[in-house]
Amino acid sequence: MISIYNDDFTGLDVLLNGGKMKCIAYVSKAPVRDYSVRMPTGLSEIISASREHNPKSQITGIISYREGQYFQVLEGPHLEVDKLMAKIAADPRHEDIWVFLNVSVAQRSFPNWGVNIFDFVDQGSLFDVFVEKNGSTLSNFDDYQRSRIKPFIDIEKSDTVPDTYYQGKNLRLLAWPDLNNESNPQMIMSLCIKLTKKPYLFDLLVDSGEFGTPQQVIQIVREFERSGILSVTEAEPLVETVVSEKKPNKFYGAIKKFLGMR
Repeated sequence: MISIYNDDFTGLDVLLNGGKMKCIAYVSKAPVRDYSVRMPTGLSEIISASREHNPKSQITGIISYREGQYFQVLEGPHLEVDKLMAKIAADPRHEDIWVFLNVSVAQRSFPNWGVNIFDFVDQGSLFDVFVEKNGSTLSNFDDYQRSRIKPFIDIEKSDTVPDTYYQGKNLRLLAWPDLNNESNPQMIMSLCIKLTKKPYLFDLLVDSGEFGTPQQVIQIVREFERSGILSVTEAEPLVETVVSEKKPNKFYGAIKKFLGMR
């Protein structure tokens, strides 16, 4: 993960922009290179340019590359975001650009980042809040749009998993989240240790009370699964062990009878 940290723009937004800004989010395809493979050619140049120009333009956001596609969120003053988006649209490093979000916002989703390049494991709570905030837009996507954005946001999974889904199921972590993005890293670390050793029954996590209320445990587990780092499987039914009554040994019985022990 590559992160470029900037000061929080929240105070400046109210002072300079009256709290009114724009958010644009898009998906684009990387150009096809040798061997008909899409490669993120020029990504380092994109990062360098963002490092230099975005703070001056008060632009924050995130960018990710997965499965031949870029996913980017841009936030900032209306004019600056529009100017940057126009440059991206003319950039040969992006093909088939689909702007799926273009809205006015009063608050940034990523106020502390000039650029944040993340993978599923590193998306953290800020990205989840962004998805929830724009849920009404995402839920209206057709099948093609959902499939295109799925490498970054699995809309079907985030929309359809009920709170009772994990009851009676075993959980096991496939990878750890970025603890730097967690509000309670010590607790999350303890949970990760527990879920890494072997499959662990969800109900036991809730009953222990060690990781918060049932709803808090569900939220943590759901974020793990959305990030693609959690395996959820049906728990095997408990098999009651029947202890059979041991039959007396005839030889020892005969010896005891001979010795007058019974």
